Amino acid sequence: MTSHDQAGGQPIPAGRIQSLRIDRGDAELAAAYRQLQKAVGLIAVLLAPVLVVGNAVWGDAWLEGSISSYYYTPMRNVFVGSLCALAVFFLSYNYRPLPNFRIDNLLSTAASVVAVGVALLPTTSNVGTASGGEKAVGTAHLICAGALFVILAVFCLLLFTRTDAGPPEGMKRVRNVVYRTCGYIIVAAIVLVLVTNLIVDPPSSWNALFWLETVAVLAFGTSWLIKSGFLGILADPREPEASDERRPSDDGVPASVSP
Repeated sequence: MTSHDQAGGQPIPAGRIQSLRIDRGDAELAAAYRQLQKAVGLIAVLLAPVLVVGNAVWGDAWLEGSISSYYYTPMRNVFVGSLCALAVFFLSYNYRPLPNFRIDNLLSTAASVVAVGVALLPTTSNVGTASGGEKAVGTAHLICAGALFVILAVFCLLLFTRTDAGPPEGMKRVRNVVYRTCGYIIVAAIVLVLVTNLIVDPPSSWNALFWLETVAVLAFGTSWLIKSGFLGILADPREPEASDERRPSDDGVPASVSP
């Protein structure tokens, strides 16, 4: 069974038609993933500024001790809603139809679960007066938050940097530098959070936990925006030939839709 192309009426083997359909489907699927990556990145980058500005307008202070502390301010719904939105996007971020992305599925699902935990299990508002139950919930919140940051660092350092088409070249090499930088920033922020909470006791006026969390969240959001090709930043130049738009890229998905 054959068909004919529109240009010269030449027969196209049935196998080639099926291959073109699969390539087109993969490209459309990868384009959908880019939109998910963009949504995740925008929510992450805007989260802290929106919480701070909103609390300055409708709350009693603009800075809280941590991002999670905004749960106890008029910005609670924004905080919880943003984390739940991230959880939905993480859960939707599923590469099953594409090869070699099983670890992406597992980690994105895990990120979804712990993001819900961060949103619905509030941090302890006052450790000194908190009940045993409140402290237990606060501990669960910290575990979920720590796990989420670790997973996000893994995405930056191991998943976003990998290639399926040999050593990275061109803008992919530059993007990998950005991904690794963002990942190392997240790791450094995690370590500094542990240091500031377990070894030293900084003055509350420093808001050290808030700033470290904000830096980590901004790094995470930046990496996902770059991965999505947001505003064409560090994106590969588009190939003019239609046939090249369906070729595999060094990210393992069609070149025209994956950075």
